[in-house]
Amino acid sequence: MDKNYITYTADQLLNDDFFIQSELHPTEESRAFWSDLQTKNAALSGEIENARLFLHTIKIDRDCSSLSDKDEHALWQRIELKNKEAEKRAKRKQFIRLAISTAASLLLLSAIGWYATQRPEEAETDYLAIIQANPAPDSTNEKVQLVLSNNEKLNIDGKETQLEYKKEGKVKVNSEQVDLSPKDDPDQEQVFNQLIVPVGRRSSITFADGTRIWVNSGSKIVYPVKFAKEKREIFVEGEIYLHVSRDEQKPFIVKTHQMDIKVLGTQFNVTAYENEADMRVVLVSGKVEVNLDKCKNVLAPNQMFFYDSEIHKGKITTVDTDDYVAWKDGYYQFHQQPLKDIVKKLSRYYGVRIYCERPADKLTCSGKLDLKESLDEVMKALMKAAPIQIENKYESVEIKVKH
Repeated sequence: MDKNYITYTADQLLNDDFFIQSELHPTEESRAFWSDLQTKNAALSGEIENARLFLHTIKIDRDCSSLSDKDEHALWQRIELKNKEAEKRAKRKQFIRLAISTAASLLLLSAIGWYATQRPEEAETDYLAIIQANPAPDSTNEKVQLVLSNNEKLNIDGKETQLEYKKEGKVKVNSEQVDLSPKDDPDQEQVFNQLIVPVGRRSSITFADGTRIWVNSGSKIVYPVKFAKEKREIFVEGEIYLHVSRDEQKPFIVKTHQMDIKVLGTQFNVTAYENEADMRVVLVSGKVEVNLDKCKNVLAPNQMFFYDSEIHKGKITTVDTDDYVAWKDGYYQFHQQPLKDIVKKLSRYYGVRIYCERPADKLTCSGKLDLKESLDEVMKALMKAAPIQIENKYESVEIKVKH
């Protein structure tokens, strides 16, 4: 080696190709070379360690992507400027202090960034696996089904069923007390039940904290037998209405396939059917935060967040909330809504294919439809609200404009 490194300073080492190559891609020979120099000269050893600290911190920070390309470029420009100034002894000392200070700061940022990305996170519940293990009944003859954590199934009679969990652990199904105690490992932290509501049925769940959830036709809800200490979380596929009891220490979180809705205490409606592109969150009172596609959307009362998953676009509008939540009371309410949207809800609720022929799909309609009535009775009521005629076909209903 022709160079005499004995008098080199840290800033000179940072401009030396051999030193940088030795640190980034060390070999046995290069390690031995620099180790020998450090052993022979204590002052040089200090300069080497300062240069290493700075160089390796920058490398770590690059690998962790803590700096943007723009910030990284600016940082290296500052280093080069300082290296040029460092020909004078005073400037060199100033640079070393700056290098060490900057390196320590970057090392701290890198450590924070690494911790944020690498620290153990709470295991996510695999709701999809729970849902897929129990396909929803698709016949109106099917009963509401409660699937327990041990996979036992309880069929519940009635078009409008009710589950109520008491604080002491007791459970009532349609006002009758039943034993639903989990028969799994008592040491298991959390076990989940699943409520499956087929077409033509509705149900509700009241939890021990007072929170009540109404579950619409063709929906599934997965919930823990007992909520965790730090949060109350459920998963829904379909449509639910919630009246959440306020608990600032345990926020309530509703998860769907694409959305997370976080609340403290409020009343709102969530529509997120698996086979439909449109998703909605309608807020009646309180405040909710809808998280979707890494964006937060905060709703105020009488607002609706609408999202079309096919085009990946969402919007917030002001609505008459009764048009979206009246189903929990047993009827659909419409105010100048497109007939095709009304038909879509009825088709989903009754489990029958109902479709509008053009130009009937362009009509709008206002009124109320009683969901306790049969589909035939509902269709008759719809004909009174709009100039249409109904044709019953094999396993489907066709709607046309009345001539």
